[in-house]
Amino acid sequence: MTVSSADKRGNAAPQFKADPWCLVEQGFDGDALAVGETLFAQANGYIGTRGTFEDPVAPGTVSVEGTFINGVFLREPIHYDEGAFGLATHNNKMILVPDGKRFELSAGGDVLVQGKSASVSQRRSLDMRTGVLERLTRWQLGAGQYIDIRCERFVSLAQPGLIAFRYTLVSDGYRGEVKIKTGLDAAYGATGRGGDPRAGALSIKDCLTTPKAEVVAGGRVVSHSVTDSDAVVNAGYVLSFGERMSGGEVLSPGFWGHEVSVTLTPGSEIELTKYVAYSDGKVAEQPRLMALLRAELEAAQKTGFDRLLADHKKRFEDFWGAADIAVAGPVAVQQGMRFNLFHLFQSAGKDGKRALSAKGLTGAGYDGHYFWDTEIYAVPFFVFTKPEVARALLSYRISTLDKARERARTMAHKKGALFPWRTIGGEECSSYFPAGTGQYHINAAIAYAVLQYVGATGDDAFLKEGGAELLFETARIWMDLGHFNARKGGKFCLSEVTGPDEYTAMADNNLYTNMMAQHHLENAAALAGRIKADMPDVYASLKAKIGLEEAEVQAWAEAAANMYLPYDAALGIHEQCDGFLDKPEWDFEGTPKDHYPLLLHYHPLVIYRHQVLKQPDVVLAQMLLSDKFDAADKRRNLAYYEPRTTHDSTLSACMYAIANAEVGDKVKALEFFEETYRMDIDNRHGNTHYGVHIACMAGSWMGVTYGFAGMRFGAGRLSFRPYLPEGWDGYGFKVQFQGQVLEVEVSADGTAYTLLGRKPLSLDHAGETIKLLPGEPKLMKI
Repeated sequence: MTVSSADKRGNAAPQFKADPWCLVEQGFDGDALAVGETLFAQANGYIGTRGTFEDPVAPGTVSVEGTFINGVFLREPIHYDEGAFGLATHNNKMILVPDGKRFELSAGGDVLVQGKSASVSQRRSLDMRTGVLERLTRWQLGAGQYIDIRCERFVSLAQPGLIAFRYTLVSDGYRGEVKIKTGLDAAYGATGRGGDPRAGALSIKDCLTTPKAEVVAGGRVVSHSVTDSDAVVNAGYVLSFGERMSGGEVLSPGFWGHEVSVTLTPGSEIELTKYVAYSDGKVAEQPRLMALLRAELEAAQKTGFDRLLADHKKRFEDFWGAADIAVAGPVAVQQGMRFNLFHLFQSAGKDGKRALSAKGLTGAGYDGHYFWDTEIYAVPFFVFTKPEVARALLSYRISTLDKARERARTMAHKKGALFPWRTIGGEECSSYFPAGTGQYHINAAIAYAVLQYVGATGDDAFLKEGGAELLFETARIWMDLGHFNARKGGKFCLSEVTGPDEYTAMADNNLYTNMMAQHHLENAAALAGRIKADMPDVYASLKAKIGLEEAEVQAWAEAAANMYLPYDAALGIHEQCDGFLDKPEWDFEGTPKDHYPLLLHYHPLVIYRHQVLKQPDVVLAQMLLSDKFDAADKRRNLAYYEPRTTHDSTLSACMYAIANAEVGDKVKALEFFEETYRMDIDNRHGNTHYGVHIACMAGSWMGVTYGFAGMRFGAGRLSFRPYLPEGWDGYGFKVQFQGQVLEVEVSADGTAYTLLGRKPLSLDHAGETIKLLPGEPKLMKI
């Protein structure tokens, strides 16, 4: 069913008891169902499935089903009534694939339905330690007659194509036949935009065509073609159940399944296990893909639920050992932080072929597109916790470099590569170019992430495997986009770009873009010199492949050294872009509360002509490039731009939390942080039914590490300036750095640094350089 932002059914925030490791839902709340389905979603970076009930739900209840394969998309034409050269021609939509969660239980001839049939109690729990979703339901069938259901399911991190289910049924006083229907559903309902451009309009019937089904022992495998594509999606399931149970096939349009029946007596117990597997590829690969799918299902049956679960749990144990943030303070904070890290990890692509969408794998919002959110918000989290995942996400960008070259040519750049603003397959999918294609800073974001990853890990092999080529090809765009402007004192200027603040579009000399381009160019020039000196064979190969000339490298350095950076001396602030300070102020007092976000209530031109920000722009620049600003400028910039920011984007609050922490306003820092760690659990923006807010989740990690702990990375070393937020007794986290692990624990006694490695490490604490020795904690006063 379609859910719009104005539809309150299914869009209420579920109520959860604060728990450090679990989300626990009691009973059935139809008003909060669609949001709960997002929150209870499970994924592994390849497949993701929403947290819908196994049972059908009552008619009129809003439920948004969805199972997705990361990186597999429908390519549909974009229709313009008035077109122009170079506009995006096709959209990429993350597709819906057959869903395997359905377990329809009938007793006494009646199907048991959530929100309609009588239940005495119900509990659903998502354990973030293990990624297991468990449901316990006690159905009442008559006086003194009950059936207890326990359903466990997980999306395997150990076997990325697999989802496993264990369905247990116990009779308490009930005598009679029960039937369980389960299988693969490729006919479930669609989602729609409902007037909100952030939503995703998606229907499985538009995604998949020409189904072909084959029988396997205990189940079926089904292949579909992806509409207007040479891609195929395969799904299959197998069932295992006891000898007392009998089963037969049940087929209907778009559904392939089994119906299992058994006669229950009081005290009897039955158990079904079900394994659902997925694969995708090209039509030419189909025989091999189907053979592998059948083999995976057969192996899962032989291995069994418990062993598969044990292997899966080990992956989560490894993740939490590296990435957990422990909070000694409000349990709601601890729960929110772990929930965010859980979804970041499970949604991120891990094979270098697929990335991390703005909604992860929890919903169809933004059509499943990848944005700069990945590189600026999520990659830092992975760089310092699970660097192999950061590497995989950046490898995806390398895999689409040819598409970025094509986009650059379309945009009249004779050299280089321009990465798309919104994409899945590598082409630009933004049909609204001022707030999309105009954001050239996507190139700088990807370069920033590559430089951060290589600098923090020392992984020079990544440069040889495409990282350097990416940096050089994307650097070339700035030289073609910009020019040395005599009217600006000969400084290098960038015209007609959109910065992170999408409420100011197509501006000249956006400070953020200019500064990030400067960072990109100066580092690309330095890297070219380092590779030429240290890896001459690699440099020679690169020169030959992309036609790199020495004069280009020198031009990068010259442009970086002469970059124009708007600054207003009278106010003592960095101007967001040329002319920004000449615009009238936005009438905040006269704007009704229900007119936020502004983008849903005002024409873009109305917004563009005012001093109003959707999210940080200058303030983001001073966080990412902290050493380029002095303390006084940071305070003045923050004081000027924060009151003019609507925070309509969930990318906003975390950066203002960090900025306020840096200038010493601990009260405001905590207030902004409060908007991040439970953004989705509390449905603070009223649109979590579309999917979680991945960048905000990563931003909550940054709020603790970059904000409260004052962590920065630059010039090859780490620095910290920690403090305790009001109401907290302590917090701790680990940082992966240069192949070693640094444990940071902050309490009222000070900050304890413990190096879990083999060689000494120097870092800065509150401006003081300290040297750590392996295994010897060092306590520093705050």
